[in-house]
Amino acid sequence: MNKLLGEAEVTLPTEAASRTLASELVGRIRADIIECKLAPGERLPLPDLSTRYDCGISPLREALVRLSTTGLVVLEDQKGFRVAPVSRDEFLDLNDIRSEIECLALARSIKNGDVEWEAQVVSALHKLSRLKYTGESARQLSLEWETAHQAFHHALVAACRSRWLLHFRGLLAQQSSRYRRLIVSIGMGRRDVVQEHAELADAVLGRDATRACVLIREHFARTAKTVLSGDQAAKAKAVRRSRAKRSVRKDTGRRSRRQ
Repeated sequence: MNKLLGEAEVTLPTEAASRTLASELVGRIRADIIECKLAPGERLPLPDLSTRYDCGISPLREALVRLSTTGLVVLEDQKGFRVAPVSRDEFLDLNDIRSEIECLALARSIKNGDVEWEAQVVSALHKLSRLKYTGESARQLSLEWETAHQAFHHALVAACRSRWLLHFRGLLAQQSSRYRRLIVSIGMGRRDVVQEHAELADAVLGRDATRACVLIREHFARTAKTVLSGDQAAKAKAVRRSRAKRSVRKDTGRRSRRQ
């Protein structure tokens, strides 16, 4: 009745605080999933997470429900939450659809972008080109580089003037980032990523949508090849470790029988 009379809806302080905490938890859990601190397929028991993030169950549950809408978390009936699993086929599908969405966003951004947008692209490229791809370890992706990398690609499409297109594009970019971080041994091979980004920026600033689309597809395809190669290398390494362990067990067994 109060709403019908035009009175404003009152939000209790405790409710507002809970929503704020839930939003903060979304960011923290999302980061841990993308950085693979929470592994693909890992169960997410609420009591354990409550201890890990030092928070109550209610805002935690709300945060996980929100993340389930992004595809990073899965909510299963009678089983609770878990980190979304990964697979080769899903990654190939993700990369294919991401290329389509990115091309559409690029074309619209090139058409609508103004001088301020051009300045943002130049600034994002400059920052990215000054950062190292790897972090303290040569086998780990630099978090600072990854953040700047995401910002650069977002700047390219920022003028597309479609909230929904940017939303779906952002979801796909998050998933792609998670796959990159799954590979422990990251190697760029003979790729010149700095040059790839520079050529992409030149095409966008030159308002050449056709060339920009070709370049972004090639850019994503090279990254996919790197990820899949790293996956194969990781599997081969796991097989070698398994064989080595079996060999050690056999040798131990032979010695025991001799004694």
